[in-house]
Amino acid sequence: MVITGNPGVGKHTSAKIITERINAEIIDINKVAIDNNATGKKTNLGLDVDVKRLVRLLEKLLKAKRDFVIVGHLAPYVLKPADISLVAVLRRSPYELEKTLKKRGYSVNKVRENVASEILGTSLYDSLKTFGKRKVAEFDTTDKTPKETVDEILAALQKKPKSNLIGIDWLNFVSEKGDMRRFFKY
Repeated sequence: MVITGNPGVGKHTSAKIITERINAEIIDINKVAIDNNATGKKTNLGLDVDVKRLVRLLEKLLKAKRDFVIVGHLAPYVLKPADISLVAVLRRSPYELEKTLKKRGYSVNKVRENVASEILGTSLYDSLKTFGKRKVAEFDTTDKTPKETVDEILAALQKKPKSNLIGIDWLNFVSEKGDMRRFFKY
């Protein structure tokens, strides 16, 4: 299983709870990259990642015949669909996400970049493109406890319906509130 989404949506918290419940091992994509020197210098956008090296490292880890919960926003770029049973894309209201990222001390530009990505559904789009809609499920973590989110993810993992897309549309939501300029520079 994969848990992906933008920073601040609850990926790591959900992954920790799930691994405890289903007795699986967690693979944190960012940690694998950092611990195995698959990163370059830090830029104003974050760490440069050697994607090819990271792909090879993850392939090696996934050869073990165990259950894994793989967590990270890079999942659509470094994993192959054959290795994955479910991709849980966590989403959060742009207004709540903005608060979370500011609390974490993200720069104004980094907050804006990540919130814009959430509004546009970049993680969902990239996950659908890589894994296909039969493997991708979308979960709104806004106003939910981590336990509630995990319960929804595990239910989707057990049912494996043809499509788990719930149609979260932050773009229309933000547009109706008249807040496009708040989140997008143009």
